Amino acid sequence: MTSMNLLPWRQVLRSRRKKENIMIVIYAAGFAVCLVFLITLGLSIKIAKEEKNGQYLQDKISSLDKSLQEIKGLEIKKTELIGKINVLQGLHSPRADTAKIFDELVVAIPTNITVFSIQRNGNTVAVTGFANSNSDVSMLMRNIESSSLLANARLIEIEQQVIDGAITNQFYMDIEVDSI
Repeated sequence: MTSMNLLPWRQVLRSRRKKENIMIVIYAAGFAVCLVFLITLGLSIKIAKEEKNGQYLQDKISSLDKSLQEIKGLEIKKTELIGKINVLQGLHSPRADTAKIFDELVVAIPTNITVFSIQRNGNTVAVTGFANSNSDVSMLMRNIESSSLLANARLIEIEQQVIDGAITNQFYMDIEVDSI
């Protein structure tokens, strides 16, 4: 029988399988490297996107903080302006009140009375004048009591005086002003 030597063929097959295995390992390592690179690249892109979103949010927050500071400044100015308006209204209110008091006094003062001094101190009005008779002063006090704005007429003093040969009664009176 003839004998055949199969060792070179087996050796060739082994070396071919060895080369194929090495190529498979190299391809797997290359694929793994590419996969790691792609995953790292994807994660880097996501991280960069999130950082960009974070920066955008920080910019918006700082913009809103500036707007909030402006609003607080405007609120302070608003409060100051409201205070100034209240002060001005407080200053203008007595002016209008004084006009209303004069309107009421004009209606309340009878024709035989001459008023030469009216002074207001808070809610009290001091009236000084001349009357032909005591009944005219009484009529003035009744008219004041019937007034919607004036109340509590209090006669302080009546003095008889001779002026230009005529006898007149000088009176001093305090009147309270009700809330307007």
